[in-house]
Amino acid sequence: MSERSETIAEGLGRYVADRGQAIPLEVRSRARLAVLDTVGCMIGASGTESGRRILRYIAGRGGSGTSTAVGIAGGFRAEDAGLANGTLAHLLEFDDGHRPSDNHLGCVVVPAALAMAEETGATVGELLDAVIVGYDVMGRTGEATLLTRDSSKFHGTGTTGVFGSAAVAARLLRLDADKAAQAIVIAGTAAAGPKETLKSGQESKPLHAGRAVMNGITSSYLAAEGFTGPLPLFESEIGFCAAMCSHPRPEMILKDLGTRYSLVESGFKVHSTCGMLFTTLDGILAARSRHDLHLELPDEIRVGVPSWLVDDPVFLKRRPSSTGEARFSIPYAAAAGIVDGEVTLRQMTPEKLRDTRIALVEDRITVGLDDEIEDVFLRTREDPFFYYGASIEYDRDGETFRSVHLTPHGYDPDDLLSAEQVIAKFRATVELHLDAAAQDALISHILEAGDDTPAAAIAGLMGARSVSFDAASFTTSGGEAAR
Repeated sequence: MSERSETIAEGLGRYVADRGQAIPLEVRSRARLAVLDTVGCMIGASGTESGRRILRYIAGRGGSGTSTAVGIAGGFRAEDAGLANGTLAHLLEFDDGHRPSDNHLGCVVVPAALAMAEETGATVGELLDAVIVGYDVMGRTGEATLLTRDSSKFHGTGTTGVFGSAAVAARLLRLDADKAAQAIVIAGTAAAGPKETLKSGQESKPLHAGRAVMNGITSSYLAAEGFTGPLPLFESEIGFCAAMCSHPRPEMILKDLGTRYSLVESGFKVHSTCGMLFTTLDGILAARSRHDLHLELPDEIRVGVPSWLVDDPVFLKRRPSSTGEARFSIPYAAAAGIVDGEVTLRQMTPEKLRDTRIALVEDRITVGLDDEIEDVFLRTREDPFFYYGASIEYDRDGETFRSVHLTPHGYDPDDLLSAEQVIAKFRATVELHLDAAAQDALISHILEAGDDTPAAAIAGLMGARSVSFDAASFTTSGGEAAR
């Protein structure tokens, strides 16, 4: 009888369990920046109404453990802390992104790693290794289920996130290759996240990340107990890849594993919006700088995008009524960029949504199909580093000015943020929640602590700012009680 060939899940299990990998210094340095950026997003989101809701839920459910939920002094089970922190990490639409999979990896992988590092007593070095492995597993399962980019009915961060979280948890639990493979496939049976949340349930979209963290951790603990799942999950005709997209590519999952790192392919966000708006906003800000559009507003500013965005009302919505809608609205985000010179967290507040200056500019912005951008879209949409291009066009003094933007600053591997820029973004994101000394402490622990340092110190600093808490009322360090 011939031996059974190894499944893809078993190949992933071997990778997750292999602690002898020589990971390049550049990759480990990027892992530290990814942790810092994601922690900043988690802390920044903790003061939002949705953020307070998820934290109230976690604390109100009780339970005891060693893992930290952002802003709450005290310990929780890793699953519960991961649910809260993963949701917070994706809540602001400011977390990193991986173009070859079209997914957000950090908002799942980093919260899972922080929670499990506390629960297992891992070191900073072990935390970083788990983050790198988690990015690879989640990134590759995303690539396998990517094509065509607009065909899937599922939000990939929610579906493939369970694999990244399970890989992290299995690594930090020190599961062997067989049990790590089982953790991954058990997690795959909990993959979920319909795209309808992008249109009418934006508050649930970040919950996809939180649930992925929770489900992946649970799956690893079940595997540790001997629980089993469907090992042919990825290659099966009725398995994960076939269910998630119209052109499954399971062979992508193990390709170059351990030599090509999803973490260094990921980019950090500059704008607090859906990534599909990035090239539009880069163009808007460049035009503002070039012609002082905020001082002398053209009668019309024409934004040209591919048909996929024009055909979706979510991207064309004017006068968004919530920050969730605003982060997908091309007219609002472009107008905010012209008025304020940036589209960050400061433009995604209820007060800004009512800003009459932004509304005035919004009325001057039109969004339509651009033939040149559509041609690029159709030719490159299956490329690993595909982006939704945009054109910006307006008239001034009898002359038409037009610019085309095909790759976004910060997201494009050839135009990434520097370490100094990531640190500056972190400070700006958490400034309402942490004073300068607390910011310095987190930056130092994440970027400079030795590999043998206990990782729990990082998570502990995330929770150190609470001044009071009970199940009925959660008060942040700023003194604002959740309602």
